[in-house]
Amino acid sequence: MRTLSILLTAMVTATAWAQPVINVQNVPIIGDITTIGLCDDIVDAASLNAASGAMVTWDFSDLNETSEEQFTFVDPATTPWAADFPNSNLCGVSWDDAYSYYIVGGGALQTEGNAIVIPGTPPEDTAKILMASDPEQIIELPYTFGDGFTDNFSGTFQAGVFAGTLAGSIDQSVDGYGTLILPNATYTNVVRYHFNRVQVNTVLGNTSTQTKEQWAWVSPDHRFWLLLMEINGDGFGMSDLVWYDKDPAPAGPASITEANNITFSVHPNPVSVGSAININTSRDLAGTKVQLTDATGRLVRTYANVGNALPTDGLMAGAYVLRLTDAHGTTMANTRVILR
Repeated sequence: MRTLSILLTAMVTATAWAQPVINVQNVPIIGDITTIGLCDDIVDAASLNAASGAMVTWDFSDLNETSEEQFTFVDPATTPWAADFPNSNLCGVSWDDAYSYYIVGGGALQTEGNAIVIPGTPPEDTAKILMASDPEQIIELPYTFGDGFTDNFSGTFQAGVFAGTLAGSIDQSVDGYGTLILPNATYTNVVRYHFNRVQVNTVLGNTSTQTKEQWAWVSPDHRFWLLLMEINGDGFGMSDLVWYDKDPAPAGPASITEANNITFSVHPNPVSVGSAININTSRDLAGTKVQLTDATGRLVRTYANVGNALPTDGLMAGAYVLRLTDAHGTTMANTRVILR
């Protein structure tokens, strides 16, 4: 009996610690709105690199959260710069209104680049990184402990009147799995990857170098990153970024618009305050409702008995999330709207 007990214990332990695999169902989908806790902790590269391998416990229960922010994931076709990123099928919009364009599929998550409006007197300039011809690979799909890759990427960038070229490389390794303890929860069977990234920018023959070292923890039971830490160098100094997902979505389901079998978009986007937000959808809007929430998650306006045009009179300029629901309150679509 003792031999059988030992054998069963070993089998249970092996099952509990089977190497987790991260795949496409763990990538964000159109309609996701992810709330993160932004922290001011200092990233200790030496300690992080030492805490690698199998069955590791990473305890970050004492992270110092300074603010709550959001990522919103939308259809690239609904964004202002869709034509610049023709291959993307997912766009992530950060709390500071930076748009990152992704290609999900083909055994990888890649990025074609990003765009952000430079604050100023309208019409504002735009800063863009364009890599449609040579995208950057962020992760392989699927991946598990022990995997890794190296990728080279190149493209162009524009910032106001300045333009130049960029070229770089990313070297990634999946260097650990185990248990992750965060302020909000404890997650088992979590996978960590670690990469070093270098980007060289050239303008009028002058070069500058940007660096990034990143550690990210992902669970096969959820989509989006549970925790991300990175050290960034811009050629002038170094800065840290730390955030964690405060309410991770479960892995696997289709996107909201796919699940409801509808097409949905808004235009123009951005829209001038006082002008109407026009809705294009394949669904009958009778009985539907639209809610607008601001960048802090505060509900600022509800439109009942929705038509194809939503007035914006009285709203402040800024970024909003537009949520369309049916008569039963079920979410049909989410998208990001910019008012200027």
